[in-house]
Amino acid sequence: MFRKVLVLVLAAVMMTGCGGNDKVVGSPDKAILAYSELVTMGESPNMTTAGFSEEDNKNLRKMMIKAFEASFNEIVPLSDKSVDDLANIFYANSKAKVKFQATLKTDDAERPVVELTTTPFNLSNTAAAYAPNDNLIALIGMVGKLKSDGATDEQLKSNPELQKLAVEVFSKYLEELPIQDEMTCAVVCKKVTGSDGNIHWAPDDVNALMDFITLGKLADK
Repeated sequence: MFRKVLVLVLAAVMMTGCGGNDKVVGSPDKAILAYSELVTMGESPNMTTAGFSEEDNKNLRKMMIKAFEASFNEIVPLSDKSVDDLANIFYANSKAKVKFQATLKTDDAERPVVELTTTPFNLSNTAAAYAPNDNLIALIGMVGKLKSDGATDEQLKSNPELQKLAVEVFSKYLEELPIQDEMTCAVVCKKVTGSDGNIHWAPDDVNALMDFITLGKLADK
């Protein structure tokens, strides 16, 4: 579930591809850092290098929040404030635990390769995060009881006790996302057109990058 959130968001921020010999603004290593940091941390000092504006960053955050909302709504409808609180918890946790370092491995005019080093998440099996526990059972029971009494989704979203418990349950999940030991992968880059109208570098394979960040999985040679 969580990995799908990040894949959807990163895919959404990818911009229009381009070809040819257009002059590229920014460096491949800073661009890959920007993509990795924006998705996992909600901000990046390398944002403009990858062709992102402040408005792009705001839209990215909105997409992330919507993705969180869709994921957790499988258990309980969340208010806008609850979803925003959970996004902030995820970003803060990522900033505290995840570090990125990018270096240019192959300097190529069309397909440069960046070595990205990080401590990837370990989301290959996150079922344990939703293993039965007192708070989760209480949350599911409360939702079931309220729904059986005729409560609508909007009423559930405006129930302060329910929302407080939901944030407690899901924040624990986000705070305990497992982190792996440091690993390095090769990220092939391509040219894209940024929202500023200039040509920038971007990851060629979004899924491969997300497989590395979320699973520690290296692309096949």
